[in-house]
Amino acid sequence: MAEALTNQAYEYLYRKIVSCEYLPGQELNEKQLLEETSFGRTPLREALLMLQAENLIDIFPRKGMRITPFTEKSIDDLYQTRKLIEPTVCRKYISMYSKSRLLEYLKQFEKAAAGPDYDEFQIDTSFHSYLVDITGNEILINLYQSVMIQQMRLAVYAALKDDQNRVDNLEQHRAIIDALLRENEDAVQDAIILHINHSLIKSLKMMENDN
Repeated sequence: MAEALTNQAYEYLYRKIVSCEYLPGQELNEKQLLEETSFGRTPLREALLMLQAENLIDIFPRKGMRITPFTEKSIDDLYQTRKLIEPTVCRKYISMYSKSRLLEYLKQFEKAAAGPDYDEFQIDTSFHSYLVDITGNEILINLYQSVMIQQMRLAVYAALKDDQNRVDNLEQHRAIIDALLRENEDAVQDAIILHINHSLIKSLKMMENDN
């Protein structure tokens, strides 16, 4: 029962954070969260520690806590990590991606382009995670899962500021999927780097506007 409550508290807070209902840098306190939810003090604290381990919450003993903010460095680190991993993996495993699954992702992207931002970002997270899941390397997969959690949160936050890049995103995903379908290593590397750099520049501009 206690574990179930902890998991419920985690899922509740995780959704609030990744959807940016709790904004990056926003301060939280235990009393406020206890009033907002009905999970109880122990499950809530355990959930908060899980979120802290995922770098979604900063906890300052006897001082309080906040939703982990984005900085220019954290954003740059995020995208540089993606550029180190995704193109290399896709080149090495290019013949192993399921053609039918890639085409299904393309359909999902096209459908999501006219729907809510959050749905599109969930598909984006699933797609880019799939590109790395193909390795079967559990350490790499777990690392990339944490990267994509931050990526989705950043994408949601950026969309709150400016929702003008969704057509670009669709075309960029089309280019990545097309290169994978053709098993063209150079094309997939170029398409992924273009896509990541586009998002990096947009995110850094958002940070400049926030300052």
